[in-house]
Amino acid sequence: MKFALIFAVTLALVATTQSAPMILSKRRFGQEHTPKADGTFKDIKDIAKGTNKEEQAGNLSGAMVRALLAKAPTCDQQNRADEVIDLAYELGGKKEKQLIKVAKIYRQLERNTPKAGQPSALCKKQPRHKELYGLVQAQDPTGKGKTPGKGSDKGKGENYAETHPVGGVKMPKIQKVDGDFVVNGNKFNGDVNAAQNRQCDIQHNLCFNKFNGGDRSFSGADCDKQTNVCKSGPPVFG
Repeated sequence: MKFALIFAVTLALVATTQSAPMILSKRRFGQEHTPKADGTFKDIKDIAKGTNKEEQAGNLSGAMVRALLAKAPTCDQQNRADEVIDLAYELGGKKEKQLIKVAKIYRQLERNTPKAGQPSALCKKQPRHKELYGLVQAQDPTGKGKTPGKGSDKGKGENYAETHPVGGVKMPKIQKVDGDFVVNGNKFNGDVNAAQNRQCDIQHNLCFNKFNGGDRSFSGADCDKQTNVCKSGPPVFG
């Protein structure tokens, strides 16, 4: 009798499972331990090895891992990259250049997100060190038009090149005039993408003009990187 009851319950459970399959959403985890990410954590410790900063580097390496987790605060990754450059300046010499390179690589690593294809939020504050200007984290390549500033999000949110301009050089705003888009008096026959490209190119030229004028608080490469960030973000209207 007991066997018959157990058998009946088992059949009922099987039937329920088959009639109502579980729906599992894919998650974008594991980005904190890709080969590229692990390489940055290891490099931090290796570069500081034999100095009086070994413990500091070890603690920072662990914090860098946690900053790539899905629940980490939005600006944690950028903050950790800034701290890597702090360490670089403290060590100086050849190690300084090595650590700055690591910081740049780390800042552009992809972060975990709760769902596959979901973009991670961008930090809206400017990094403390100019070496990180214009750098943001990579986004899940499986996403379809959901990367901040691209696809269906075009025109929404803030453009990092506008809110954190290299050298303080602002871009000209796009004006809407009689149904057209206008940048510095130039019209684009209703093509907002062309208008945005122009505003980004103008900012790029102004950035280089300031650099060529003697401002060495940033590099020409920073101007180039900013242009890519500008064009991948939303257009900026006045």
